[in-house]
Amino acid sequence: MKIPGTLRACDVNVAPFERRRMAVVFADLVESVRLMQLHEESTLDRWRRYVALTREQVLPRLGGRMVRTAGDGLLIESPDAPSALDLAFALHEALEPFNEGVAPEDAMQLRVGIHVAEVLVEEHDLQGSGVNLASRLASLAQPGATVLSAGARDRIVDSFHAHLRDLGLRYVKGLPDPVRVFSAEPLGVATGAVRVPPPSGDELSPALVVVPFEGGMGNTEHEALGHVMADDIIATLSRHPGLRVLSRNSASALRGHSVERAWAQQALGASFLVSGRYHVRGARVRVSVELSDLRDGQVLWADTMMTEIEALFEGSDALVPEVVANVGRSVLAHELRRVRSLPMDSLAPYTLFLGAEGLMHSLVPRDFERAHEVLEGLSDRHPRQAAPYAMLARWHVLKTVQGWSTDRQADGRRAQDLAERAIDLDNRQSVALATAGLVRMNFHNDIDGARERYLAALEANPGEAHAWASLAAVHSHSGEHDAACSAAQRALAISPLDPNRFLFEAFAAMAHLGAGHYDEAVAHGLASVRQHALHAPTHRLLVAALGLAGRGNDARAAAHRYLQVQPSARVGERWRDLRGDQPVWENLFGLALREAGVPA
Repeated sequence: MKIPGTLRACDVNVAPFERRRMAVVFADLVESVRLMQLHEESTLDRWRRYVALTREQVLPRLGGRMVRTAGDGLLIESPDAPSALDLAFALHEALEPFNEGVAPEDAMQLRVGIHVAEVLVEEHDLQGSGVNLASRLASLAQPGATVLSAGARDRIVDSFHAHLRDLGLRYVKGLPDPVRVFSAEPLGVATGAVRVPPPSGDELSPALVVVPFEGGMGNTEHEALGHVMADDIIATLSRHPGLRVLSRNSASALRGHSVERAWAQQALGASFLVSGRYHVRGARVRVSVELSDLRDGQVLWADTMMTEIEALFEGSDALVPEVVANVGRSVLAHELRRVRSLPMDSLAPYTLFLGAEGLMHSLVPRDFERAHEVLEGLSDRHPRQAAPYAMLARWHVLKTVQGWSTDRQADGRRAQDLAERAIDLDNRQSVALATAGLVRMNFHNDIDGARERYLAALEANPGEAHAWASLAAVHSHSGEHDAACSAAQRALAISPLDPNRFLFEAFAAMAHLGAGHYDEAVAHGLASVRQHALHAPTHRLLVAALGLAGRGNDARAAAHRYLQVQPSARVGERWRDLRGDQPVWENLFGLALREAGVPA
């Protein structure tokens, strides 16, 4: 039969395609032909009821859309890979009630494939190579299993969204080259895989994760900014002596996902989370940053800052240093509050250790005594940890140099015993080795023994700022002035965020004082006092530096402040006991103290 008129393809109107990036889910009924042949009516009834349940209950709950059913298959769209994976697991689970009372060989099972791609969207269908690949992936899955393409896997965090296993390269029908395929199992399923356990509860530094910041308003033009900021924050925080910062890759995997606090604590071993959002306007960027405690969700610090995009990429902006400084201060302050307000048996080891160190270096007598109590409790609870013993030894050193000891010899013996106990537990622990050197220097005037310990500490950990600072004192009293100034500068350079930086400024003042660099000694002494006004040795050094710099009035004022901090202070003879014929330590130091008004 001839159709009247002329047929022209250009006269046929169809709606244009919409291109959209999404996760494509294809679910295929396993052995559908065999099941239909054996039990056609009952199989078809169960399948139709299952499809209806999926469309009416499963998909609305998980944000999916049924695109079409193709006999024994389902084509579903989902906004992203994590949602698609949740949907796949739900599809498997929803099938279980329809297999009740059915022989195992007649049970219905699905194979599910997931791929993320840009597809062509029609009102009732999806088209494109991405759709075809999702259906091909489903054919590679085992019955009851789910497989992902590499593109989908890149958006899934292993052990966060699911347990993943790399199946390698597999050939699929219609494609000349193999594709990378991954299987996924729900988190509640035992996989038999070897899992890396989270950090031990004996860790004495809290772990912190920095998630790359999110751009606002869906703007992807400056997406790299979020990673740049996170990278800089991670790199700088990694130098903080009181924190363990998780790797960039661990943090990046969480970007764009809602992080469950309990999961982050268990799987990552993290206690604190730094996150943020940024909005770009022209050449400037507005950044909102937040530090939260993963244990209870409490926001410990939050702020909004403005900076230049170019400065961020060049690393010359003040935003990252400000964020890092606030994070370090806030974590320490938070743990100090917990130590002061909660019973010790309820606190994590790192809270006790970090809090005790903060209390000890506060040099407020009541807090100082509380630090001793906390450290003894920590060492009793964790007798195989070297660090609490080393810190207790430092406590006795500080007690003595502050002028609080009523029995210097007894404190010296106790410090020696504790330092040796720490080294017996771990002879490569840099903090323990540096503390042993400190004990030898302060209680035994053993320059050579102290030098040996400090060098061993630096061999174990070149980033041990306390060892560098203390080594500066050894060099100074041995007449090695250039080495002393260099070691002191090294301690300062590697400890920009250390809460105890005032100590390193004090050692720098000592190094420059011994070298005869009196103005530099004054500058470091003032910096130390600005950071901590209760550290008696710094005041002592500052008095001498001001006097030797010819600033008599300032020296007398500094001596007055020194005597307020340590009323029992005397010029003493201790400096003369140190080895060497250095003029500062032999006579000039004591003379400057006397002239400034420190009692002989």
